[in-house]
Amino acid sequence: MYSPITIDEMFPRAEPMLRVPLPTLKTSQTYALIERRAKELQLKLTEPHREVIEFVLDFYEHCDDCENARALADLMHEEFIFQGGRRYLYKLFPAGPLNTIHYLADLPALKYETDPSSGIRF
Repeated sequence: MYSPITIDEMFPRAEPMLRVPLPTLKTSQTYALIERRAKELQLKLTEPHREVIEFVLDFYEHCDDCENARALADLMHEEFIFQGGRRYLYKLFPAGPLNTIHYLADLPALKYETDPSSGIRF
């Protein structure tokens, strides 16, 4: 899905930037944590739930600037458009897909995760 070329190879700079290595999230510990927290939330994880969680984990393993909730929510909408897009994601995760998945996998909080003016929670 993603090429092995790094961003520094695609866009060379005069001085290379030091980047923090991207995390490896797909570990047995992460999946165990997801299962445990899903039980806490009384959320039964089905195959569609796991597919969406895998997408978010893949995103984080290949993105080094993953802070904007709106951008990730739009990307998820496009990825799952044939299943129903945002409506499908909110049926799976009623408290908000990103909010729930970030809690389940213990991912860092995103900027613009909630919009207080409209009450939207991604």
